[in-house]
Amino acid sequence: MSHIGFLFDLDGTLVNSKPAVERAWIKLAQEAQIPLEKMVGLHGIPAEQSLRMLLEDRSEDEIKSWVDRIEYLESSDTDGVVAIPGAKTLLNELNTRSIPWTIVTSCTIPLAISRVKAAGIEMPDHSVTFNDVKLGKPHPEPFILGAKRIGLEPNQCWVIEDAPAGVKSGKSAGCTVAAVLTSHLKEQLDEADHFLNHLDELLPLAFN
Repeated sequence: MSHIGFLFDLDGTLVNSKPAVERAWIKLAQEAQIPLEKMVGLHGIPAEQSLRMLLEDRSEDEIKSWVDRIEYLESSDTDGVVAIPGAKTLLNELNTRSIPWTIVTSCTIPLAISRVKAAGIEMPDHSVTFNDVKLGKPHPEPFILGAKRIGLEPNQCWVIEDAPAGVKSGKSAGCTVAAVLTSHLKEQLDEADHFLNHLDELLPLAFN
């Protein structure tokens, strides 16, 4: 079998956390007085980077306090967080076949752990979170690090993503990108190399 590995985004790719995410960000928007329409298009971008854009006119101390607040709101609300259909089967198959994979997420470590726990998904020790990088998605750094952590070059890796920022990150890193159509339309993910309606389509595509 050719040397190939898989780098999975978390939210919207392996885990459906949309209701919890929306509840947390709506609450934060009300508390921080951020107009809700400004939140559009931020899916897949790390919370801290999003808040720095949304609150660019606020002080550093205030921004940091809202970063802590959103982490608390998101980590403490896992109601309705479940695995995406096919995610557990796919990861089990990769493990059985000793195919390298890891998670590359814009979540911080505590948030990622709370989400995988709620969904009943394994989080590898060499996962990449926002705590591991200087620049989060859409910058290529997260996926370059992810490839390195599973012992492969980026061009040997498939990135599985659901958000435009993640697709851009994976492509910029030099990976093959398969976009799973859980949260965005094909037209919004047009930089991807492949499109998946279901995770069970991935392995036949990658190893055809």
